[in-house]
Amino acid sequence: MSTAAGAQDAGKPDLVITILHTNDLHSHDEPFLEHGKAVGGEARIAHLIRSIRRSAPHVLAVDAGDIFQGTPFFKFYHGAVEVALLNMLGYDIYTIGNHEFDDGPENLAAQLKAAKFDIICSNLDASAVPALAEEVKPSVVKTIDSRKVGFVGVITPDLQEVCLTLGQVRIKDPGPNWMEPVKAAVARLQEQGVDKIILVTHTGVERDRELAEQIPQVDAIIGGHSHTRLEKPIVVRHEDGTATVIVQTGAYGRNLGELRLAFDGRGRVILPATDYHLFHIDTSIPQEPDVQAFLREKGKPIAALRNQVLATALNYIDGRSAFYPWDSPIGDLICDALAERGAAYGATIAFQNRGGMRGGLEKGLVTSESVEGILPFDNKLVLATVTGKTIKSVLEHSVSGGSGGRFLDVHGLKFAYDVSRPPGSRILFVQAVDNHGRWQPLDPDRQYKIAVNDYTFHGGEGYDFSGATDIQPTQERLAAVLSAYLIRHKTILPQPPSRIAAVSGQVLSLVSHRGKQILELRGAAPHSTLTLVAGSGQGVDWIAGSAPVPVPLSEPRILVSGAVADDAGEYFWQMPLEVPGDRSRAGSENERGQKSWLAVVIHPPKAALANTTVSSPLQYRAQ
Repeated sequence: MSTAAGAQDAGKPDLVITILHTNDLHSHDEPFLEHGKAVGGEARIAHLIRSIRRSAPHVLAVDAGDIFQGTPFFKFYHGAVEVALLNMLGYDIYTIGNHEFDDGPENLAAQLKAAKFDIICSNLDASAVPALAEEVKPSVVKTIDSRKVGFVGVITPDLQEVCLTLGQVRIKDPGPNWMEPVKAAVARLQEQGVDKIILVTHTGVERDRELAEQIPQVDAIIGGHSHTRLEKPIVVRHEDGTATVIVQTGAYGRNLGELRLAFDGRGRVILPATDYHLFHIDTSIPQEPDVQAFLREKGKPIAALRNQVLATALNYIDGRSAFYPWDSPIGDLICDALAERGAAYGATIAFQNRGGMRGGLEKGLVTSESVEGILPFDNKLVLATVTGKTIKSVLEHSVSGGSGGRFLDVHGLKFAYDVSRPPGSRILFVQAVDNHGRWQPLDPDRQYKIAVNDYTFHGGEGYDFSGATDIQPTQERLAAVLSAYLIRHKTILPQPPSRIAAVSGQVLSLVSHRGKQILELRGAAPHSTLTLVAGSGQGVDWIAGSAPVPVPLSEPRILVSGAVADDAGEYFWQMPLEVPGDRSRAGSENERGQKSWLAVVIHPPKAALANTTVSSPLQYRAQ
């Protein structure tokens, strides 16, 4: 953490504690390959935790939930391995994640019974499952160098929406008052004279911000759920001069966080004396032999999955689905597999939620273990018939919450959505493929046959497929469907995005100036690089560049590339554009009255692909 100036006195701290933390490990107990390099692994995390404990005083190890689900270790052992590992590594505190309920609350209770660490969650009502309620406390107080430090656990208030295997477990005060149990737990700690309070949350970084803003008594938040890798802490400052520090490590044990929190005599965080560091877990870190031996023994029953080759990936297929505001490479592959399996039923459309996909495929041999890592859940395939109106509603729900777990990848659909519009009215157009492979506007009254996982179909993450007919549930896990697809196709490649186009606002407009038509761009980031594209109509297809980007046009063609917006984020093109060698498409010297469509791709300076934006499509008629 940078030594940011704060209102706190930067004098000698009264207490400094070191919190080593992880989140969203998702059963990634062993190292795994990422772009050909081995990362993660509990044996390496163990080495760091043990080394730091030997060299520094007042060290606590904390996990922010979702230790279960994500690899065959969970499928085979149901969480026993993960609890044993936290015990071996000497974790002190843990809060529950939503995926801990994937095998039901009774299984969670049975696994946590072996825990040697404190389990905290203040807003979970597990009273209907006494065995689980016995294991979970709202908070815990640790006495460190004769000072009391309180820790309060928090789970996502969306638990009942994102988890369909809760049984009778519930969130306390769901809805707008979801923070009340957390505030009450903090208040109880204060009544006990605890003036140093830390939340351990599985709510996601945006809700962590809300917690920090609404509960200024909290000094730090050790977060999880959103898989956010924070190289530097988020610091939320309060009117009374105090501050709350928010940290999170990403996911899958790729990193271990080390937060050195400095407190003054009144229990307030001293920002200049507080430090933060993320350790990237790679082969430069030794592995602890006892942890290696434990995992080697536990891995024996699942060794067959590693040796069963299904296909060959001719290139890396990116599994960072939340990175893409348009269709993702791994999502496209899975949706194609679902649609192919549903072809006999007549399915032409498939959906897969991104929360149900965990990781990608390295270039090379694809094994059964790889597939289980991507689709670790016991979700089954459902075939059904729905109206175009239902599909439109489903897509609106998909794009109403960003590109996180709710977002759907698709097969058999092309659509564009505008993130600047209010949720519920973001879809600009939808096209569906017909039985002859032609793209047609989605007909709200027509019946379409779909393939989808049972989690989404039965209301996971708030989806509504009510009114569906000819429902044919299967007993096929999605991992089995994908495995069969890979065996049939033998080789696979990542597909360029050509199904979903994310656009942002009406930044393009046509204006008249001195009798001439001017294409005007406003609202771009200053000095963005611009690519003007023309198409024959609305649709979705990709254009080449440093990385492919989908545009909301059919038959897209780059007219002008390399233009740069000015200091105000503006640019102007005089129409018609002079495009040497081609007078047949939009923007060139068209015949008078000819219609076409235009869009501009906006690449902010020094920005990642995920920050690229595309304008809404604009119809152009040559004068």
